[in-house]
Amino acid sequence: MATYKGIKGVKVQTKATDPTASEAAGTVWYNSTAPTALKYSIASAGAWASSDAINTGRRSMAGTGTTTAALIAGGIGGASATETYNGSSWTTSPATITGRQYLKGDGSSTAAIVFAGMNEPGDAVQAITETFNGSAWTEVNNLNTAREKPGNSTLGSTTASLCFGGIGPSPPSAVLGATETWDGTSWSVENVLNQIRSGIGGAGTSTAALAIAGYGPGQVPHYDLVEEWNGTTWSEKADVNTGGAEFGSAGTTTSAIIYGGQRPSAGKLTEQWNGTSWTELADLAANNQGCGSSGVSGSSALRIAGYVPPNVTTVDEWNDPVYTIKTVTVS
Repeated sequence: MATYKGIKGVKVQTKATDPTASEAAGTVWYNSTAPTALKYSIASAGAWASSDAINTGRRSMAGTGTTTAALIAGGIGGASATETYNGSSWTTSPATITGRQYLKGDGSSTAAIVFAGMNEPGDAVQAITETFNGSAWTEVNNLNTAREKPGNSTLGSTTASLCFGGIGPSPPSAVLGATETWDGTSWSVENVLNQIRSGIGGAGTSTAALAIAGYGPGQVPHYDLVEEWNGTTWSEKADVNTGGAEFGSAGTTTSAIIYGGQRPSAGKLTEQWNGTSWTELADLAANNQGCGSSGVSGSSALRIAGYVPPNVTTVDEWNDPVYTIKTVTVS
C-alpha cells in the first residue's frame, strides 16, 4: 500500500503549533500536543456572489474604490452618470462635466479621478481629466496624449495615478504604448510599454502596477502579455492563461484578479495573480465585456454591470476560498 512518504517524498511532519489554514493547504501534520490527531487543511472553491445592482445599466465605464465604497462614472449607456456605493446600495451622484465612454478612473467613492475616453462612437478621443470630491466634479489638467481604452493603476488616487496604453488620436485608431503619471496637479510623460496595447487591465499604484493583456492594432490579437511598472520602467511578467481585453481587474502587483472581458469563447473567465503566476478560478455566471471594477486585492473585487448583452445593472462580488483545518484521530 502506498504511504504518504511514497506519494509526496517526505514524512508527515510534527509541529508544535498548527500553521494557519491557508498556509497549510495541501499538507498534513501532527500537532505534538496531540500526537494521535492527524491534521490537514482544505479549501472551499472561490466563487462569485450576487451583490447590489446599480441604477443605470452601462458598460465601458470608469470604476474605482473598494467592495464596500465604490464609484462608477460614464460609460456606454451611462454618459456622464455617476453612482456611488456604500456596501448596501448604489446612489446617483453628481454627473461628470463631460460625458464619456472607454474612460478610466482611480481613487475612492469620495475622492476620485477619471480620465481619457471618447464622447460617442466615432468622436475624437479625449485627454480630459476630472476629479470628484464627494459633492462635485472639477476639470483639471489634461493628459498629454488623448486616448480611449487605456489601462490604469486601480489603487491610484487623486494625487497619484497612472495611465498607460490605449487608442490615440493620430493617426486614427493608433494603438499606444504611452505612459503618464499624475501628481495631483499635472500629467508627466514616462517610459512606454514594451508592447503597445489597448483595452488593458490594470492593478496597483502609480509606482507599482501591472498592465494585463489587451488588444493589438485593430483589436487583434488578444494578448496574454503582462508587464510590471516599477515607477520608472516596464518589464515582462508571467502571462495570463487566456488572452483578452476590456475585462474587470483589481488588486496589486502581488495579488490581483481579472474577470470577464472580450476573450475568444471565454468571456466568463476569472484569473488570480499571486505575484508569480496566474490561476484560473470560478467563472462568472455569464459572458461579460466592459464591466466596471473595484477592489483592493486579488481576493476582494466587484464586477460592476457590463455588456452581456445587453448592458446590465447586475453586480457580483468575488469571495475567495475559505480554508479550514480538519482533524482525523488515528491510533
